Amino acid sequence: MSVREIYFISGSPPCWTVMLAIAVKGLDYQPRRLDNTKREQKNPAFLAVNPRGNVPVLTEGDVVVCQTLAVLAYIDATAPAPPLFGASAIETARIWQAIGDCDSHLRDRVGNISRPLFRGKAADVAEEITGAMPAVRDEVARLDTVLSTQVYLAGDALSAADLIVYPVVQQLLRAVAREDARPLDLGVYPLRDHYAHLDTWAQRIEALPGYDDAYPPHWK
Repeated sequence: MSVREIYFISGSPPCWTVMLAIAVKGLDYQPRRLDNTKREQKNPAFLAVNPRGNVPVLTEGDVVVCQTLAVLAYIDATAPAPPLFGASAIETARIWQAIGDCDSHLRDRVGNISRPLFRGKAADVAEEITGAMPAVRDEVARLDTVLSTQVYLAGDALSAADLIVYPVVQQLLRAVAREDARPLDLGVYPLRDHYAHLDTWAQRIEALPGYDDAYPPHWK
């Protein structure tokens, strides 16, 4: 039997998504962590696996699957229960809508805010960050409203949408919780004080079996 391996960078939301999905499926895998500070994803050894030099990547024998959604689709096809992309046409549509909303309106905005904060540049880019936050808060508020009437982002069942959005939200929270970012009063941390429904949803994700194993190792 082939060994399933996941190449990842700790703290990368797409990588975290894949590892959460594997945990939800109850699958075994061998983690292959790459050090982003050393640019190991651009080393020849990894480029032989994925010439684009990005993560996550799943390998299983001769099978190599790159890109988050492709990996999720592969996992879902090889281990169908529980389904990540819905059990009905409307569930599938709602899941893809939530994923599309995240990728179109939240992911890049969170990345643009979190990267300078993680690098200790809060004072240098304070105006840019405070200017970018209203759009992010609007999206987070929209998620909170959705979760005020349903358990998960696409309905009553956990789906790929939750596993994709959750790491992005956590990336944002970890960035704005930094001591040097708190004077900016960015209005999302702590989550329970601003978006109670979203906080309850996050706690549901954190209670999933295997969550601790999927958690970014350098955040522990």
